[in-house]
Amino acid sequence: MAASIDSRELRERIIAGGEFALVDVRESGPFSRGHVLTACNLPLSRLELGVTPLLPRKATSIALTDGGDGLAQRAAGVLQTMGYGDIAVHEGGIEAWRAAGGEVFEGTNVPSKAFGECVESACATPALNAAEVHRRIAAGDDIIVLDGRPFSEYGDFAIPGALSCSNSELVRHIADLAPSPSTTVVVNCAGRTRSIIGAQTLRNTGLANPVHALENGTIGWEWAGHSLEYGANRRPGGVSESSRAWGIEACRSMASATGLGEIDDATLDDWLKDDSRTLYRFDVRSPEEHARDVLAGMTAIEGTQLVQETDSWIAVRDARIVLGDDCGTRSRFAGHWLKQMGFRDVHVLDTDHVLPVQATPPDAPMVLPGEAAAGGWTILDLSSSLQYMSCHPAGAFWALRSRLAGCAPAADRGLAVLDDEGGHLAALAVMDLAGLGIEACVMEGGLQAWIAAGLPVASGHERALCAMDDQGAAPFEIHDDPDGAKRRYIAWEKGLPAQIERDGLLSFRPVTVTTLEGGH
Repeated sequence: MAASIDSRELRERIIAGGEFALVDVRESGPFSRGHVLTACNLPLSRLELGVTPLLPRKATSIALTDGGDGLAQRAAGVLQTMGYGDIAVHEGGIEAWRAAGGEVFEGTNVPSKAFGECVESACATPALNAAEVHRRIAAGDDIIVLDGRPFSEYGDFAIPGALSCSNSELVRHIADLAPSPSTTVVVNCAGRTRSIIGAQTLRNTGLANPVHALENGTIGWEWAGHSLEYGANRRPGGVSESSRAWGIEACRSMASATGLGEIDDATLDDWLKDDSRTLYRFDVRSPEEHARDVLAGMTAIEGTQLVQETDSWIAVRDARIVLGDDCGTRSRFAGHWLKQMGFRDVHVLDTDHVLPVQATPPDAPMVLPGEAAAGGWTILDLSSSLQYMSCHPAGAFWALRSRLAGCAPAADRGLAVLDDEGGHLAALAVMDLAGLGIEACVMEGGLQAWIAAGLPVASGHERALCAMDDQGAAPFEIHDDPDGAKRRYIAWEKGLPAQIERDGLLSFRPVTVTTLEGGH
């Protein structure tokens, strides 16, 4: 039985800092409707898959919170079987926190989005509205629009003519993309945060060009009455030697101004042997590079998204954080922002030691899609609700793993389980089902193997066995009053700094860096 901690004690523990993590084990939907600011969201349904990178040191002090529904106590049992020893369950969960006068935050990745608003205020990050940007483009002005989101998001919808250049790639490409100092550079994202962070990154390098964020991103573009482009695939080519050299010098200047540390392999080896501190190691290169290989021992997450989603990757704020890439710009980009967000012990390690990407096959009985279909097996899909609604095996049921005890489907012949986690989540569910007295197998190859076998697929949510609350709805996914949802979202982002100040759990330290000599 895990220890308990009340809301007053929890607040004191958060403020004390050190080796401590607060983990909210509800699904993403309930979490996004209200949570403690510093909580990381790791749903019970996927706990075993995500806990090791989020909490790599098993002696870390952990508090688990929920909606007062017993999920945290269940999660404590799972973690204890995995070797985690210092665990406390938050009494009453988020409702007890609210009743004790604690601030409750809506949305996802709140610390990063609040930080973006604080950066804009502290650094006076200039912005251009969509009408002005559209006017300048139409007039043929010397202007370039760079989309600071990852390439995959850019392809979903983009400003017409904009070039994809993820924020972590901006500094090493900018001398090639805007060789004239008179070129106006506009950085956009879907909303506000990455527009602000991207624009301020370039300003922090001392870039001579006029640099602006696009006010309210693609949302603002639509509000101005302009259409978006879908399926765009424009992105920079290779990096010239002059742009690479300028970028690394600029990033070193940014790193120095924020006190970002630099370590060598020997220091990293010493830290790996230190059991008294949590150590996070992130490979901050691009997803395309991660698909081929990963830096040895590191967790793969693009630098842009690490800054955007710190609460998804760093549960222990006072941990050591080491960032790696193979060029020195992307790691310093991410590191200089993490330092300003209040992560104190951040360092870069330049390395090109990579390892092939490998996936460990799940240790569970398996069945081929064709065999399951021919035998009339019941199909249980544990993929994300978005994936299931988009495409799933015809006739399949959907459920959350954490709720199988109350909604496992009847299976007269056989039960095949699939997911969108390479079979790992399905393998865990097979063990859960065995504990309920239900025999099941993992569907080998999942949905892609089902499709490759020529078997029928369907879409929609008609056979969902429980509430689809594993996703927090983004304003772009809300079809009932979508414009109203976007306006509420922008207003919510702008209001975060005031809520952060009322809450008192986090403080940020934005730094303006404008002293790099010579620009380019």
